[in-house]
Amino acid sequence: MVGSRFWLGVAGSILGVLLLAAGVHAEPQPVAYVGLKHSLVRQGLNKDYIAKTFADPRNQFLPDVVKKIAYLGKESPDIYKKFMTPETAARGRAYMATHRATLSRAEARYGVAPEVIVGILTVESGLGTSTGKYPVFNVFASLAVMDTPEVIKEVRLTASKDRLKKKAAWARRELGIFLEYCASHQVDPFSLRGSWAGAMGYCQFLPSSLQRCGVAANGKGPVDLFTHDDAILSIACYLNKSGFKSQNRASWRRAVYSYNHSDAYVDAVLTLASRY
Repeated sequence: MVGSRFWLGVAGSILGVLLLAAGVHAEPQPVAYVGLKHSLVRQGLNKDYIAKTFADPRNQFLPDVVKKIAYLGKESPDIYKKFMTPETAARGRAYMATHRATLSRAEARYGVAPEVIVGILTVESGLGTSTGKYPVFNVFASLAVMDTPEVIKEVRLTASKDRLKKKAAWARRELGIFLEYCASHQVDPFSLRGSWAGAMGYCQFLPSSLQRCGVAANGKGPVDLFTHDDAILSIACYLNKSGFKSQNRASWRRAVYSYNHSDAYVDAVLTLASRY
């Protein structure tokens, strides 16, 4: 049984009462969400918008995601072996042919080699075929309270408090940026799904990356990372800002490493790029 001090139902709010009266089941929430909501409002987000979002019946605390992030270790090169096949190389070359116009546009504007962009898209989402199942809001809301005593106790976390504090602070920043984006563009925050780490779209951007490097192909916006054109241009922008220089191969490795701080990841992306 879950302890009552850990969970906070939505029945105490007006919206919660209306939801329950309508027969809509809302998941209980950690008491720590009370402080999180106040924190988001202090950041400048609309109080009513925050209250409505947290009271939404789709809001769900994700203990498994919290555990995964709490104990996340160094990546093994083995996880990228599945991409080192002739079939993957063929799909990458076909993708380059299909999206050549946008890739050329990205190269001209940002000076980033098309094959590296496609290498990243391959590893991140299978060229847009696998973008994740987790509601991005639920991921960051859950992680944002992973350093609170009640969550540590209930989820039985034994990771260092420094690590939990660092990851929670990161998640709170990402959650704030994500909600600002959703509110300003009238996007349902529960409609966007991504990885267990909160990365979304074909390029698997975090909200902060979307804010800093998101590019709308139509020049107007909003940016839609679940389209090939916007994902391609956004990756190119990110790599450009990370120091990618077409004529300097050493800069390729540094820029891709900025995208994902894993040598195994960089090796996989650049190996694929050499085959495209």
